[in-house]
Amino acid sequence: MDLKSRDFARGKSFIVGKWKVDFLVNFFSPDLAHIPAEEFKSDDGSDFSALEFEFFEDNSVTVQGFKDGRCERGVWQQTDLYEYEWLLDAFQDNLPNDFLKSAEKLSVINGNLAFAVSFLTVALKKTTND
Repeated sequence: MDLKSRDFARGKSFIVGKWKVDFLVNFFSPDLAHIPAEEFKSDDGSDFSALEFEFFEDNSVTVQGFKDGRCERGVWQQTDLYEYEWLLDAFQDNLPNDFLKSAEKLSVINGNLAFAVSFLTVALKKTTND
C-alpha cells in the first residue's frame, strides 16, 4: 500500500462515524473564543448541540437534529490528508454559491472536523466510530 492509499484509508477511518457540534467560533470575536454549541442559539431558539452528522464508509452523510425533525442526506469525499468536501442535497438550491463553497469544505483542526458558515467556524467532535 503506497503512502497516498494509506493516508486515504486513515482519512476514511477518521471521518466515518457520528459527530456532533462541539463549539463555534465567531470571526468577529476579538479573542476568537470557543462558544459551546449549547450556547449558540438560532433565530428559532434552537441551539447547535442537537445537530448530529453521520459519515458512512460508502461516502454518504446524513445530518439530523433539526427542530422540524428532517434528516438531510448528501455525500462526502476526502480531498487531501486533512481535508474533505461534502455536499448536502437540500442546500444546493437554497444557498448562495460563495457561501456554499466555504460550507462544503471540512478541515481537521486539533482533532475536530470544522467548516465555515459565513462568519462562523463550526467544530464537530466525534462521538462514535461506526
